[in-house]
Amino acid sequence: MNYIQAKSDLKFMQEFQVLVFQLWELEKQAIESLSDNRKAQISIENPMPGELQTIVQGEAFKIKGYQGIRDQITKKLLRANRIANNLDVPIIFESHPMPAFAGRAPIVRTSCFDAIIRDNSYQGVTHHFIYDALNQTLGECEEQVEKEFWHLINPLYWVKELLVFIIRIPFMLINASGFAASKVEDHFLAKVFKLIEVIVIIYVLIRLGISTTEIKQLLINIFTK
Repeated sequence: MNYIQAKSDLKFMQEFQVLVFQLWELEKQAIESLSDNRKAQISIENPMPGELQTIVQGEAFKIKGYQGIRDQITKKLLRANRIANNLDVPIIFESHPMPAFAGRAPIVRTSCFDAIIRDNSYQGVTHHFIYDALNQTLGECEEQVEKEFWHLINPLYWVKELLVFIIRIPFMLINASGFAASKVEDHFLAKVFKLIEVIVIIYVLIRLGISTTEIKQLLINIFTK
């Protein structure tokens, strides 16, 4: 990822959150409308969460602007899920069937972002769960922007990236020829950067005036962990 991509993801998630809040506000109006209708109130007395969501959304479609907001969210769902997954944000909601159906009904795993439009869970994915996931994703996006910004202005980072690119050239050629070199590459790069790290540590210690005996002892401690 780079700074421009990180900024783009942050802006996207901010806009996505605004749309979700707008959708919920219109669905709240739909619930209030249903509550004023005694017949509808009886029909949603004890439905499953997905059934209730279908009823509420059916009423919300009558409200001006709801269809447009829902369409925008639907188009953005895949990217929202991808951003959260790339940042290791826990957005998967695991729903278990009632004890009476344990072993006969499957465990349902769904993205809480997908549940904004279609909730297939047994118990229902609450707004609080979705709200927390949105905030966590935004927080991670903000950290990623800050991280990429410091990479952008840090010359040592670009030196390291250049070194990585040069080292990867043989493996890129191997991959281009049709062979899978990813595992070999990862193993090799790990050893190379471990060696560079040790060389840098030794150089810094020497510049700080640390004795040769102390440096040897430190290296022994590192390699015997």
